[in-house]
Amino acid sequence: MNAAPSNSTSNLPSRPRRRGFTLIEVLVASGITVLLVGFMVAIVSNVTGFWSRTSGRLSVESQARYALDQLTLDLQSAIYRDDGATWLAASVPNNTATSSSVWVTTGAVIGNLKPSTAIGTTNPALTYGAANIANATFGPAGTWLRFFTTKRGANTANDVTTLSAPVAVGWQLIRRASATNTANIDRRYFLHRAEVTPANTLNTGFDITLPAYAGTAAASGNSGTLGTARSVRIPIDVGTIIAENVIDFGVYLYTRPAVGAMSSAPLRVFPNGTERTHLANRPPRSGAQIDEFPEEAEIMIRVLTDEGAAQIAAFETGRLTLPAGRSAAQYWWDIAVAKSQVFTRRIVLRAQPL
Repeated sequence: MNAAPSNSTSNLPSRPRRRGFTLIEVLVASGITVLLVGFMVAIVSNVTGFWSRTSGRLSVESQARYALDQLTLDLQSAIYRDDGATWLAASVPNNTATSSSVWVTTGAVIGNLKPSTAIGTTNPALTYGAANIANATFGPAGTWLRFFTTKRGANTANDVTTLSAPVAVGWQLIRRASATNTANIDRRYFLHRAEVTPANTLNTGFDITLPAYAGTAAASGNSGTLGTARSVRIPIDVGTIIAENVIDFGVYLYTRPAVGAMSSAPLRVFPNGTERTHLANRPPRSGAQIDEFPEEAEIMIRVLTDEGAAQIAAFETGRLTLPAGRSAAQYWWDIAVAKSQVFTRRIVLRAQPL
């Protein structure tokens, strides 16, 4: 007689018994996760910082290159005639009088604005008229450079605004808002290029020191239309901005020694000692050096990085505390030197007779 099948499950494989993570395992896993996250954050932070520095440097370099290119075009097309009139002038004032009606100080701590000198600044010690223009400083508003040049135009038929003709131009720094909107409270330093129309240049006359050229400019007069503005002094129109965050703009002027001189090396005619104004009304190589029309110009512009512009703006508006032991002027230049780049270019003037 066969035995009945047994219901016993003792011969079946037993299921593995489930168990949770131990506290030690959880702590180890958490530690590893924290380490991985830390490494990832560090890598992302480094990449982001590198990208910010690189993009900021590229922005600064592109602005500087554009500004220097425009100045090169203007100076290489400069016009001169030996008639006793002033065809080029460069001034380095100790104040902002050349743009007083446009220079904005609203919302700023006046003592924290760009000083007239960089006394006490180190690395490098900036001085007016330094041997190397890269180590020079040119006052709160930089150099006010103005001269006659040939307008770059297309000579479109029946359009006098495109004429390739003689025009008066002026270059200078202005601290102002980046827009005409009065609600804009962001103040920066800008490099401006003001241009008088060919018609107004002809009507005013070819002497850059004439009072009309130093008057107040209307916006329309500098934008190519036949307005009444004839000024190379105060460019109101934001369309005249060439570059932003330019905190210094300097010019050295050179000529060659007179014929028969022992040396043919260029002679710096501006600045000559402590001279702060040069009125080019004498021909080059006349032997006078004072007020000779230059044959070469050396240009310097100092451009803040985005970080430097933010720090300067914060300090000027009182949001950045002055460190102990530093004056406001010293600290302003401490930021400027550490957070800016200097660009220079030597330009040969091929003066064209009018």
